Amino acid sequence: MNFTKHILSVSTLALALTASQAFAAHTVDATSEPAYNLATTTKVDGVVTAVRQVAAGNPMAGVHLTVKTKANVVDVYLAPADFLKFLRVNVAAGSQIEAIGSMVKSSGADVLLTRDFDDGYSQTFLRDAKGSPAWQNWGQEIDPSLVK
Repeated sequence: MNFTKHILSVSTLALALTASQAFAAHTVDATSEPAYNLATTTKVDGVVTAVRQVAAGNPMAGVHLTVKTKANVVDVYLAPADFLKFLRVNVAAGSQIEAIGSMVKSSGADVLLTRDFDDGYSQTFLRDAKGSPAWQNWGQEIDPSLVK
């Protein structure tokens, strides 16, 4: 019994270290990323016409959706691809989605920094209420005295 607990603990630790290294590898200088702005919170409802992935090391690296709404076409940034894979999130062209986030400018173009989205099957939260990315602190230990 103790041997099984020890193996399980070692396996869990190895998995946690691997996951934290994978997420840390996709960290981009915060100054190159547009800031989430609560004042520009908006909802986008439409059909995904394309899914593209921006390579790690580039600004806004990760999964972007091109969403056709009734009025226009919107670039919707979800999150780093490895983070979405970890969450088992898969969005395909043709999907109907509703995304809520901050509409910001990046390289002169409008892009929605998604806080949460709903694909009709599940709702996925990618940022907290203030817009901080959920993947930002993955793999980091938290001081237990700070938890309320």
